[in-house]
Amino acid sequence: MFASEFNKNVKRVLISYKKGAEEALKSANYVCGLLNKNGMEGTVKPSMGITAADTRGVGLVVVCGGDGTLLITLGKVFPLEVPVIGIDFGTLGFLVEVPESKKKEVVERFLDGSLEFVPRMALDIEIFRKGRAIEKLVSLNEATIAREKSIHARIINLTVFVNNSWLNDFRADGLIIATPTGSTAYSLSAGGPIVQPDMDAFILTPICPHTLSNRPLIINPCELKINILPQERDIFISADGRDGLKLNDGDEIIIKKHPSKVFLSASLDYDYWNILRNKLNW
Repeated sequence: MFASEFNKNVKRVLISYKKGAEEALKSANYVCGLLNKNGMEGTVKPSMGITAADTRGVGLVVVCGGDGTLLITLGKVFPLEVPVIGIDFGTLGFLVEVPESKKKEVVERFLDGSLEFVPRMALDIEIFRKGRAIEKLVSLNEATIAREKSIHARIINLTVFVNNSWLNDFRADGLIIATPTGSTAYSLSAGGPIVQPDMDAFILTPICPHTLSNRPLIINPCELKINILPQERDIFISADGRDGLKLNDGDEIIIKKHPSKVFLSASLDYDYWNILRNKLNW
């Protein structure tokens, strides 16, 4: 998809940056000035400080930072289906693909309609306790169920169903349910596969499983049900490393493909495979 499908009616733009990063703030203000000159109203906010009021009427989001800044920003604006331009100030990451030196060019290409955006799937996560929904989360990269951070913590016990069919009982340090976009994040460090990011799939990656035959799985998007079996220690669920929620024995987690997409700007110069080779030093 190209910017020409989005740029006709953009009136407000949200520009986020990593708090405390002076160079990212300078770039955010520079981008805001460019957009203001083209009749758009820009709002510059640190990613952690974005409020619901900042997202009203927004037709474009620009992120000056790394993958973490982008994920925080998406957590504030989702499920708005608006294009997101990432200007890179991070290190090892795969979501923010435009170098800071090309911030003017990327804005110009958005305005002339030639900038490409790639739709990415997200996860819709709902937690039930005693049959009642208690929390809803959303993630672009992954949902993680894991034990408390303690050297004395024990393995956790989970039962997983795929469309109501029993898959397995997992005994492990944790379980990651990743999207293809998130396959190069936490899931990869836990031994999961790399999956082309514009595919639709769920990746189930156990963290240090008790049984070595419990290997990562790639499955079609489905209704994934996870039951929390009795535990010896506290365990939590988080979405993209945020929104940590303590889980109780007997809780049920339902994960589905989210109906909304995230539209991320593509690199101006390189395809995904080139970026993969560079990031992983192949």
